[in-house]
Amino acid sequence: MKAIARSVIALTAVLAASAALAHPPLPLPPPPGFATARHAPPPPRHQHPQVRLATWYANEATRQTTAARRMGCGYSGPRWTTSWHAHHDWALTSSSARIHREIDRRDQDLHSCRQQFVRQHRRHWRG
Repeated sequence: MKAIARSVIALTAVLAASAALAHPPLPLPPPPGFATARHAPPPPRHQHPQVRLATWYANEATRQTTAARRMGCGYSGPRWTTSWHAHHDWALTSSSARIHREIDRRDQDLHSCRQQFVRQHRRHWRG
């Protein structure tokens, strides 16, 4: 009888331990003023115009850089970096006119590279 009681007690302890592992305690809520990803305040609805321009520029610059690399243009330097953050940071401190000039210059370079790329591939396929 004592052996059965010990077995029941041991089984109860094992079941209690496995139940605790199956259902871990819920995490405590963050302290007041502490922002987590789930509790972070939403982004502002209206961004500053310079931030919107910088974001557009960084997206456009990385798109142009990716196109240049795909065609094997061989461009290098800050204008042709693939770092979105580098382009964005630069645009945050630049004037609108300077940002648009930079996009236009990169477009001109891409146009020249694209023409050369097409010429090379025409020769390749003509044999």
